[in-house]
Amino acid sequence: MGGSDPVAAVLDRIPFDGPVPPLPDPAERVRLREAFGWTVTQMGQANGVRRETVWTWESDPPRTPRGEKGQRYARILAYFAAELARTGTLECSVNPDEPEPQPELLSDEAAADAPPPELESEIEDPPERSWPDPRPVPVSMETPEPEFDAPESWTALPEGVTRPCVRCGQPASSVVSGQPRHVYLQAMAAMGMPRCGPRPTVPAAPSSAPRTEAEAPAATVTATTPAAPGPASVAAAPPAPLPAAPRRPATAPSSPRKRAKKPASKPVPPEYADGPLAVLDITDGTLTAHLVDGRTLPCPARTLQSLAAWALDKKKIRLGAAKLHDNGFDQDPLVVLTEGAVAHFGLPTDLADQEELRLPAEDKVVKNLTKAGWELTKSGFGPWPRIFKRVDGKRHCVQLALVPWGALESRAWGKARDLSADELAAMLGTYARLVVTPRGTLAVTGEELMTALRPPTKAEWSEKQNKYVSAKVPDTLQSVVEPAPCEAPDEHPVVAADYPEEGSRPASEALDEEACIWVRPAELITDDERSRTHVAALDVQVAFLAACRRLHVGTGPAIHYPRNPDFDPKLPGSWYLDLSHVETDKRLPSPFTSSGERPEGPGWYATPTVAYAVELGADVRPMEAWVRETHSPYLQPWYDTLRNAYLAVMAELKVTQDLDDEAFLAAMAKYKDRDPLLVTLTNAIKATAKSGIGKLRQRPNLGVDHVFGDPWPALKRVTWRPDIRAMILSKARTNMHRKMHNLATTSGRYPLAVNNDCVVYAVDGTSPLPLLLGPDGEPIPGGFRLGVNPGSVKHQGSQTIDWALELLTDGVNIANEIKGESLVRVA
Repeated sequence: MGGSDPVAAVLDRIPFDGPVPPLPDPAERVRLREAFGWTVTQMGQANGVRRETVWTWESDPPRTPRGEKGQRYARILAYFAAELARTGTLECSVNPDEPEPQPELLSDEAAADAPPPELESEIEDPPERSWPDPRPVPVSMETPEPEFDAPESWTALPEGVTRPCVRCGQPASSVVSGQPRHVYLQAMAAMGMPRCGPRPTVPAAPSSAPRTEAEAPAATVTATTPAAPGPASVAAAPPAPLPAAPRRPATAPSSPRKRAKKPASKPVPPEYADGPLAVLDITDGTLTAHLVDGRTLPCPARTLQSLAAWALDKKKIRLGAAKLHDNGFDQDPLVVLTEGAVAHFGLPTDLADQEELRLPAEDKVVKNLTKAGWELTKSGFGPWPRIFKRVDGKRHCVQLALVPWGALESRAWGKARDLSADELAAMLGTYARLVVTPRGTLAVTGEELMTALRPPTKAEWSEKQNKYVSAKVPDTLQSVVEPAPCEAPDEHPVVAADYPEEGSRPASEALDEEACIWVRPAELITDDERSRTHVAALDVQVAFLAACRRLHVGTGPAIHYPRNPDFDPKLPGSWYLDLSHVETDKRLPSPFTSSGERPEGPGWYATPTVAYAVELGADVRPMEAWVRETHSPYLQPWYDTLRNAYLAVMAELKVTQDLDDEAFLAAMAKYKDRDPLLVTLTNAIKATAKSGIGKLRQRPNLGVDHVFGDPWPALKRVTWRPDIRAMILSKARTNMHRKMHNLATTSGRYPLAVNNDCVVYAVDGTSPLPLLLGPDGEPIPGGFRLGVNPGSVKHQGSQTIDWALELLTDGVNIANEIKGESLVRVA
């Protein structure tokens, strides 16, 4: 049964009266739809809803469709089940002869005149964001086939040409009743040959002939074995593997530890089969897109507006990535421009304005973009421009990164600017798979990763409005909140109102939770320490990230308790109290200040600092507090994502969690000599964590005509939360002090200097292993542990005791100097 509307042809067969069958569970809904050959788009068309709505019906837990649409959906699924049970084959299949609809959205001309579809029930679109609906796969319903094919009922395709069989998906060289499939004759049955079965839900590998759009992607391509260049639709590649040398079996440790778990790879949606990003470069005079799996494609774009259209046109290239959370958005495609690509589009290879780092609004390139209907964000056209077009009130966006303009900062990405296009695509693709598609600097990416993993809103069914509405998600940052005065920096309006002169606020009125930088006075160095031969430094692995683990932070506004509140360690916030009376050993830094010096009077402290004072036996009596009674471990998924990414890359560099101490030290001493792309990735992941935390308290750019006391753009973000940053740094500093305190009380070893996450001790020999063991030769409870996991330590370096004493006499922080001066290889 043919027809111009194959979905309507199916619906004509379904009785929509009588008893309503029950809805199957979500997995069965997916199975029935896929076995029958329908896409989510076609299911949405049949029910008068968007494909996103169908996804929610098939999710777990599902969104139960209600009313007439729910009844209609149940009848359609019941029909699918009955037909599949009756025939045992897939009666509904791809028709390769169906004409391909042309994309309306992403041509250079605006498509705002297109009438919006009439949808009665759908999830509300997120503000100014959406994705183009992929072209529905045309289907046709056939009347019941005879058991055998007549000898002259089929025609052969030209020699060497095949098409996927509509029954089994394997290459077929014949067309039966207008559809490609294998012929089944009575003689074949007599010989005991089985009829080919239903099309598998995972498509078979494509044939050598160019794939039509109706065929599903299947071939698996890895970065280490790149496929031959071809159309983007030739293969649906899984996420790019780590660009490293072949793996070797882990060496059996002498004392086994927990083995690192690799992040589970999620299936890649067909609409993103070409990966999250492409790197453009000039190859043999042609603009070429290098994909994360090693393939290359020609890019026909000559202007930036045509480049944006090409990057978002699913018929030409399928860029992008799935959302990180069910309540979030899919990830915008990223197109990286090398120096050759920048010149190709008529852009300067080096920005003349190094202060603004963006093109002026009157530049010809910017004007041409806006003239073609494209828009830029308020950041303008800089190293990370975001280009978008609004169609039917929805926003379709592509992210660019201009390598010659410093998009990949050298402090984290190293010499990425000097990499070849395919190496750059492999490295960035691996970062995108393990973390997220880069969206700007690593600080921006780290901050946006937080909301991508914890979206503040979700679609929720409203009985009153009879549709899905946007609802707030508990335990997330849902709105912009004012900081408490003690938490805000001096430039913030809430502080400047009382202290209009810069630097006029008393130190006791500001929350000063920072990492510790401290040097022990030379007169407090003991004779025993002076008699040692060397000093060794321990560095905490990704210390600030480790502090995020299970840390409860405030998600709502701060509540002021002005008079003598009782301290509650479960409430995140800031407490005003006097800790100057707490006695601590002078050979240890004070745990209450970033300078390591004993506080001189009352001051503001974050909850972890006060809780640690209680742990040390102090009598704490807050005089005032700003606390948040709504709180959650908001950063836990952020911590898990970055931790897993870091461990996965380090495992490829042969530094795993199952190594004993000696093997770990040896592996760390050599890992930087291995794959340089992976070494760069470790730096980028660590920088994402550190700078993402810094972004929580982003201060104004004083070089852009900022007036002291005026608000700045960062204050409009829900993730501008200096209180959360203070909680993290407080936790990191007290975690480190606890280990130093336990080492001191157990083995009598005291630090000579501390610099953020690095601590230096006097020791005999260059090895740090004696620092980890107590007098009984066993690991010190609550002390430092060697390991790759965040919060464990590595050897930062060693030097002679004479070198250390000379610098300490001059008050130099040797924890900051030892890495560059170390006698041994450091990681």
